[in-house]
Amino acid sequence: MGRVIKKHDLVKTGIQALDLPSRPGEVVTYVFYDIQEDKIRNRVGQACKDFGLERIQFSGFIGYLSRNKREELAIRLRDILEESNGKVLIQPVCEKDFREYKEFIHFEEGPDG
Repeated sequence: MGRVIKKHDLVKTGIQALDLPSRPGEVVTYVFYDIQEDKIRNRVGQACKDFGLERIQFSGFIGYLSRNKREELAIRLRDILEESNGKVLIQPVCEKDFREYKEFIHFEEGPDG
């Protein structure tokens, strides 16, 4: 049975919606990818987790990274992708723009909800 979400949990907004630890010099960073080969796709996902990012979509992650960590991640993902068909996007977002963040979730509530 899926998790039951109350109506007030259906919309999250702003920087408070991102419950991730940040440190000075780091900005919110999105990583999205579209990779055909399962093995390569799984390795990219694991690399994102290794850098402390959290999955927000099947092929999307978010977290705080410094400029150096973004560069390290880019090199690692490029090396993983090698000659495989696919695309990786690493997008930093400033806090001002991230304040406009909105997340909409739809869950069918169970018979008890």
